[in-house]
This record gives sequence, structure tokens and C-alpha cells, in this order.
Amino acid sequence: MLKLTSLPVVIALSIAMPLGVADTAFAAKKRGHLTYEQAWAQCKKFTDVLARDAQSQRYSRGAACMHHHGYKI
Repeated sequence: MLKLTSLPVVIALSIAMPLGVADTAFAAKKRGHLTYEQAWAQCKKFTDVLARDAQSQRYSRGAACMHHHGYKI
């Protein structure tokens, strides 16, 4: 059974959760999400600038760029 002191917390969470989800969905629509292939094509421009023997830097730069577009590698 719920204690009377936890009731305001439950009410606050039940109001805040739908608002937080709606705000996140609105932000994703507003930003214009690229597909994975489009994001990689855009990020590949930045990774190709580095020398071929700098694999660690190329991977880090590509991963950071993909993370910027919302994808995890």
C-alpha cells in the first residue's frame, strides 16, 4: 500500500512522464533525422581527410560524427 508521503511523488511522476516523452519526440522531428547511410556519407567526408595510417583517429572522428547524428557505433 502506498504511504501518504509518496503520493505527491507518484502524482508528479505521472504528470512529468508524458510531457517529457512528448518533448523528446518533438525535438527529434524538429532536427531532421538523417538515415544511417546519409549520416555515414556525411561523416565519411571528415574521416577521409586524415591519413590512412591514422586508424585510431579516423575511427574516433567517425564515431563522434555518427554520435552527433544520433547513431552509436
